[in-house]
Amino acid sequence: MKYYTAISILCAVSTASVTAFVSPKSSAVAPTAHKTGFCPTAAAPNQRCGSNYFTSLQAAQEDTVDVVIHDLLKISNFVYAFREVRAIVKENEGKTKKKKTGWFSSEEYKVAFDTPALILTQDGAQEKDKNQLFKYDITPDAIKLFMEKNRKWFYEPEGGGDWEFDEKVTEKTGPFVLEKAVEEATRDNLKIVDYDDEFTTTKGGLCYGVVVNLTRKWITVAFRGTVGLTDINTDRDFNLDYKSFFEGQEIMSGGKPGTHAGFTRYLVDPKMGDDDGRQCVERILACVNEEFKSNPDVVGKDFKLYVTGHSLGGGMGNLFAFRAAQLKAADHESVKHLPDKITALTFAAPVAGNYDYNKEFQALEKKGILRHIRVANKGDVVPTNEIFFPASLAIKGNTKLYTQNGVNLFLLPDEELIVDYRNTKSCKSQFGLKVLPNHMLTEYRRRVGLEVNKKFYQQTVEELYATAGDFTN
Repeated sequence: MKYYTAISILCAVSTASVTAFVSPKSSAVAPTAHKTGFCPTAAAPNQRCGSNYFTSLQAAQEDTVDVVIHDLLKISNFVYAFREVRAIVKENEGKTKKKKTGWFSSEEYKVAFDTPALILTQDGAQEKDKNQLFKYDITPDAIKLFMEKNRKWFYEPEGGGDWEFDEKVTEKTGPFVLEKAVEEATRDNLKIVDYDDEFTTTKGGLCYGVVVNLTRKWITVAFRGTVGLTDINTDRDFNLDYKSFFEGQEIMSGGKPGTHAGFTRYLVDPKMGDDDGRQCVERILACVNEEFKSNPDVVGKDFKLYVTGHSLGGGMGNLFAFRAAQLKAADHESVKHLPDKITALTFAAPVAGNYDYNKEFQALEKKGILRHIRVANKGDVVPTNEIFFPASLAIKGNTKLYTQNGVNLFLLPDEELIVDYRNTKSCKSQFGLKVLPNHMLTEYRRRVGLEVNKKFYQQTVEELYATAGDFTN
């Protein structure tokens, strides 16, 4: 992951890279808020600090950002590592290999993973669901058990990086980073109902997971970020797609909305292996809609829908959440059972559309159907527009036409974060010597966890929207 993320950034920069929303500036009574966006715990009498259209009962039913941000950060990290583990198993299971036993000697061995069905479901006896790759749910406990049984087959580079098959078959006491991640996940009752990496390679490709959190009562769609050349070519295609999400749709802004052609293509291309030849986004929505419709653990229990991802995955999350909300606003049958609000919380998300796309995005925000909390590090060039020369030579399209969407949590290296609406930064303003470290999930996790930032996370998403500024601009 680290290696290919580096290539992606260098390519993009070095060689190239509810009800209607009441605006805080409207005639309604405005909420109290600090200029930083922090909403103090003690509000004035008869005045809620936060959204002025949001009742106390509704607020009690909403998750605070603290509940959501840490879990979605872990899931965004998980979708990288889980694909690497599954790929190593699929590529090596049953093969005969050799390992050195001395200077001039070697011995053959056959690769036999212990209980691969703990993470691979294709050989299960269950009937395949046409809306998902998995034949049965996988739990964090199952992943943890698989790793404990099979550590000898894996090599994890020190300091992070791409996992590899251990040709030496070295016994290890562990635990690996992935084990630590799933150990944290077992604190909640999670089920991974789908994880589609079927047609991905080391060069990339659309990869996503659908996770049901029975403890928190939410369903999460998580998209993986950039890992190789296929993804890099997708990242750098900033041509605007005006048709895929808007042809035949009511254009609420009256403009000409367009979306990032590369990211859009990942979502609207026909899903390889899909019996009905559906677009990838249609297949994912069908899976999620069916969970809300038929999963007995979910039906009638007020589950929420979150969308997340890091880097490329964040851009995909933006567009997926928008598409789901757009169809929800149109009462489309494909999203009939989805909740009335779709919330994206992304990390290092690139710009995903032009200014008229943002107007369409805002129209759904005003209806209360769509929310986006966009987490970005200061000094990370990936979430920027206006990529400058000579970096722009590797880019297709004009990045000056793009803007960000939603509420931005702008993370400073060691000071408290800044809350603002959109807060689009130019590439030049964020460029520096640490562009790669500033983009990594490890640095995002460090900054998110700073003590000075914890007070911001006590607000709900709605309260952050109310304190972030006038979102109609």
